[in-house]
Amino acid sequence: MDYTTAPISQEELVRLRRELHMYPELRWDLDRTSALVRRELDAAGIPYEADRYGRNTVVATINPEKTAFTIGLRADMDALPILENNHDKPYRSRNEGVMHACGHDAHTAMMIGTAKALYAIRDRLSCRVKILFQPCEEGRPSGARTMCEHGVLQDIDCIVMCHVNCVDPVHVISSNPSVTNSSSVAFEVTLGGKAVHVATPHVGIDALAAGVKIYNGIQLLVSREVDPFDTCVMSVTCLNAGETVAANADKCVLKGSIRCVKDSTMSWARQRLEKLVRLTAEEANVTWGLEWSGEPLPSAHNDPAMYEALVQSARKVVGSSRVVLLPPSPGAEDFAYYEKERPGLLFGLGMRNEAKGCVHPAHNKDWDIDEDGLETGVKVFVQFVLDHMNGIAGMKNPEKE
Repeated sequence: MDYTTAPISQEELVRLRRELHMYPELRWDLDRTSALVRRELDAAGIPYEADRYGRNTVVATINPEKTAFTIGLRADMDALPILENNHDKPYRSRNEGVMHACGHDAHTAMMIGTAKALYAIRDRLSCRVKILFQPCEEGRPSGARTMCEHGVLQDIDCIVMCHVNCVDPVHVISSNPSVTNSSSVAFEVTLGGKAVHVATPHVGIDALAAGVKIYNGIQLLVSREVDPFDTCVMSVTCLNAGETVAANADKCVLKGSIRCVKDSTMSWARQRLEKLVRLTAEEANVTWGLEWSGEPLPSAHNDPAMYEALVQSARKVVGSSRVVLLPPSPGAEDFAYYEKERPGLLFGLGMRNEAKGCVHPAHNKDWDIDEDGLETGVKVFVQFVLDHMNGIAGMKNPEKE
């Protein structure tokens, strides 16, 4: 049995994706988005729970009575605070300053299509399928972490997600058997000095000078203390200090983030940054403070057996030549919280098409996708469930709560 036995409508997928794209919402404030998901599930007769695992969460269940093996499928739903530039597109965002610039509209549309397709052939499935529509992948507190804390994985054996990209050509499937995304944390350093006239710098304390020294020190840390075969991105993305040309700065604020493939490297990087800030502040005689955005988002790791299972299914849909290896990304993905509790699998779906102008990176005001790939994503999800509804050989099997 293959994906052709399930009803999949490309026209409907495009309609859903465009409606979602026109009305993007942020973080947990997804009232309209979650209502759209519930509307489509209601129309198809698919049972679901709303708000049980956090505000605006929706979790649909297919074959609730078949408990021998349960596959979880996840889609994130939130957008980004970006002003869209696609003025020629009829589905351009109607919510000024908010944009689906990371493909979550496509993820949600594909997951609705997958739910409908699997529900239509539910009598032929020997497993249960739980479909998670998750808020707040782009913000904190993490939607994935919150749903896990509310017990969403309690009766799920493994979980799968797709992330679209405009790096690979449309229809290309990518994945790997190990790390897919880095751990991530943001930081803010605040330095306090003493403002005096620029003609008498010796009687003041220049906070900006200390900030510049910390900035340069970070570059030296990464280039000289990190294994070249490891990954550690420590970036200052914002530096604010001073208000006039006539006095030195009495305050300097540096903001940035750290991305590491290894969680152990993240632990070292946080400790090393704090030491750098403390020692530099003591030397420059400035006060200092270092605040973190919270606990680092963990790195995401694919289960090797699930990777092999995904490759098997994806080749049936797109052919062997269109299934490629996914390099680890310094970008973060809160899907990692699910993978801390259950075997997980992230796969990429190419949406790049130069002829259609779909070439821009995610989190960009010009982002758009080749919608022809939407149907491919649904086919891969459906084929994966059909191929592995009786379990996945070799998969890690942590005891369920």
